[in-house]
Amino acid sequence: MKLSNPIRWLSMFVGVTAFASGVLSQNDKDEFALSTPGPVPYPASNPYSKDKANLGKLLFADGRLSRTGVTPCTWCHDPNRGFGDDRTISIGDTKEALNRHSPGLYNVGYLKHLFWDGRAATLEEQAVFPIKHPKEMAMNLDDLPARLIKGGYEMQFNKAFGSKEITVERVAMALATYERTITQNNTPFDHWLKGEKNAMSKDAIAGLELFKGKAKCIDCHAGPHFSKAYTEKGPIYKNTGVYQSPVLDPDPGRMAIEKSNAEVQDAFKIPTLRGVGRNEPFMHNGSIATLEEVVDFYNRGGDKGKLKKLNLTDVEKRQLVEFLRNGITNQDE
Repeated sequence: MKLSNPIRWLSMFVGVTAFASGVLSQNDKDEFALSTPGPVPYPASNPYSKDKANLGKLLFADGRLSRTGVTPCTWCHDPNRGFGDDRTISIGDTKEALNRHSPGLYNVGYLKHLFWDGRAATLEEQAVFPIKHPKEMAMNLDDLPARLIKGGYEMQFNKAFGSKEITVERVAMALATYERTITQNNTPFDHWLKGEKNAMSKDAIAGLELFKGKAKCIDCHAGPHFSKAYTEKGPIYKNTGVYQSPVLDPDPGRMAIEKSNAEVQDAFKIPTLRGVGRNEPFMHNGSIATLEEVVDFYNRGGDKGKLKKLNLTDVEKRQLVEFLRNGITNQDE
């Protein structure tokens, strides 16, 4: 067949290919486009090395980072539970209840706003907070190097850093390096984007269309990480109208950090939805148990009138849950 207008045919081919590949933005540089993330960025001050990541993994699972010696990072960030936990709110080394639910750690290495309220800007900074927090791991940081020396860590630190010296800063660097390896970038959705048309079920594909359209999820959960908190333009925090738990202390969210900014009262960081199918329960206070209940929450407009009702049908709700649980979650990771 003779192509009388090669430019026209080329344009049609590119358009069809883009649609079939699941490209969701006309501008592939759009930071809000749903796409596969690029490589995890490592800071120049703490570049990646396998030995450092291996050390971080060991420390992450070692209870000796806590005062009692029995509460590791994995107590709240269990790899078998999406690097979160299945408790409504976290329980620390002192066995006291904390005030928030443990967030999952998938794709945390891309973030510039750590914790639900964004109080830390880097993973190196974040790593020290729970270790020294009096209700989390309650460890005296001055005592930590000696404890790790006694635990036989000098050889691992020598491999990771070139000397046997153990410092709190190096502990944080190793933990941060390991945490940057925790990703969910190989989901059925990512395979579908590459043109593997059977990577997602028909219901999941229908759920994706709802995600972008009627369900309005993309208003906050856009970009490669399905969260505008990972983008330069934001927004980072959102008050969705989750009821304050009667058994927890009042939690002002981001306003605990920006004390004079009333716009962030009761607003919390918009989490990534990558791996969300492994992160039950949900919300900053763990008050919503399942993805089905999360969709019901948004469908009714939240509990404080902060959101518009969606009027999703039962079939549409099921399709949206299928996309969240089995589309943007790799259940094997």
